Amino acid sequence: MEASKSNVGYTLFQPVGFHHEFTHIDLMKQQVAGTVSYRGKVYMTVIVNIKTDTVQVEGSIDDLSDVNIDENSYIEMFKHQAIFLIQNNISNPKQYYDEF
Repeated sequence: MEASKSNVGYTLFQPVGFHHEFTHIDLMKQQVAGTVSYRGKVYMTVIVNIKTDTVQVEGSIDDLSDVNIDENSYIEMFKHQAIFLIQNNISNPKQYYDEF
């Protein structure tokens, strides 16, 4: 008789030092800026202008070997979040999400 295999286990999630945040939101100009940091150092800044449908990127995370998400994915995330923030008149996302 074969012993049944267990499907029980656990996963340990640990922060790896990456952090993204929105540093500036201008509802009138429909412009949002955000940064990607690693261990306290800003590596990339993304500025999304909803009105002109443009994205400006300063810096890069391509040289970081610990990155588990590619640069284009971060840019797309900032674009989608910028649209959400502007459409919902959210100038302080931290306060908005803390209220949940």
